[in-house]
This record gives sequence, structure tokens and C-alpha cells, in this order.
Amino acid sequence: MKIRRRVLESLAQHARENLPNECCGILLAEEGDVSTLSLALRAENGEGACPEHRYVLGHKAHLKAVEMEASGAARIIGYYHSHPQGSTKPSHRDTGQAVADVTYLIIGVRDGVITHAAWRLEGDSFVPQPLEVAE
Repeated sequence: MKIRRRVLESLAQHARENLPNECCGILLAEEGDVSTLSLALRAENGEGACPEHRYVLGHKAHLKAVEMEASGAARIIGYYHSHPQGSTKPSHRDTGQAVADVTYLIIGVRDGVITHAAWRLEGDSFVPQPLEVAE
């Protein structure tokens, strides 16, 4: 899987802006090139009780992504969220709410340093997914 550099930079900015809370959103690809993450839609983190450790994807962004997919403008490839404590590994909560056949990108933020990792759910656990940054 590839990700456009500008998209990755946008995700890092979103993660920084939402500190100390988790950010979240939807990863999309242009319909003609579903192997490249070329767009990210920011979503509101609807988690009311503990947004610094959990996220609930806001429905407005999800509806917009579905509309884009229905119109042929883009295809939903996966989802992203941040871990303000720095880890890019999926948590137990992440595993519990994940579905198969999509990419999950986790942005770790620790002391101003941004890291990222992509994952796919296989069976009951996540497996790392190679991610290449493209211009």
C-alpha cells in the first residue's frame, strides 16, 4: 500500500492539533488507483467519556465518504486514528472494533515526534501492512 506524502503530513497535523485526545478519520483512494491512499477525511472524535484513550468515528465524515464512494469519486480504503501516548500498535479496543479487509493507520505522537504504522485485521489479530510514502 502507498500513501501520498501530503496525506501523511495532513494526518500528522491532525494528530498534533487534537492532543491530548485521539483524532480519527477515513482513508480514501481515487477510484482509478485503489492501491494508493490519496485522501483523508477528518472526522470528529465522538467519544465523550475518554477521548484521550478512545475514539468513535463521527458520522458526518463517514456519510461524506460513502457519498464520495457512491458517486465514483473515491473509494474507502480504511481508517486512521492517533495514539497520543506514542504507540503505533493497535490496542485491545482497536482490535475489538475493527473489521476485516480495510487498512488501519495509527499515528503515534510522543514528545512532538510522529510515527505511523499500517495494519490489517486477519482473524482475531492485526498484522502489519507495508506502507510506502509516495509523492
